[in-house]
Amino acid sequence: MYPSQVKPSTEPSAVPPVVSGISPRERSGFYRWLVTEMQEQIFAHPLKDKSESVGWANVLSQRGSIEGVYHGFVLSTEYLNLEEAKKPADIRALRFFGLEMALLDLAYAPETDERVVSASAKYVSENLNTSLFTLKRELGERIVREADKRKSDPEKLAAWYSGIAARWAKLEVPFGLAQRNEKDEVFHFNWAKVNTLGLIEWELLNREHRIFNQLGGIAVAEPAKSIPVKSLSKTTPSTAGK
Repeated sequence: MYPSQVKPSTEPSAVPPVVSGISPRERSGFYRWLVTEMQEQIFAHPLKDKSESVGWANVLSQRGSIEGVYHGFVLSTEYLNLEEAKKPADIRALRFFGLEMALLDLAYAPETDERVVSASAKYVSENLNTSLFTLKRELGERIVREADKRKSDPEKLAAWYSGIAARWAKLEVPFGLAQRNEKDEVFHFNWAKVNTLGLIEWELLNREHRIFNQLGGIAVAEPAKSIPVKSLSKTTPSTAGK
């Protein structure tokens, strides 16, 4: 993977994902923390070569987008090899994939809606031989597209994000920070309203990858207890202002 292949962007997701008023050193530390989390959850193994996270962190420092870095990972040769090498995903991961894809197809429909149940079953039957890593990538790409559709309306984007974040919190999967496990939809809505598209996308992608990893029985790194910059209360799902 080559971070230099991710070009700087002027899209909203390229806004530096940190609040103003912190030092360059703190900013750099946050980027490394973010990229390390992305690599560990996407590839489902602890990061061995820390120099690689530095390279990708530099991409963000140069106004590369979080979405661009994410695509750099899931479209890499390393990720393709994981997709091809792994056996088909088990039924628990398939059912999660099917339900989430169906709910994205049928916005605002409840899980019990007959259309959702039918669409979910169809996704499961069509992907019986699909690897866990392919499911992770396909649902992740769909999440990015859906977020992009709502980027011009912060309130609509926040409402969409918070509904998913609160619902997934009920699955009791550790998401890496205690605040991410909050089940209060209003809390997640208020957080999303003051954050960038890129961070909102990653907060959902992070959860999605962690859920798949757990359903697939993959032990990754210990969840991060906190971010390295105390002043970033608006950047991560903090309880500040709740």
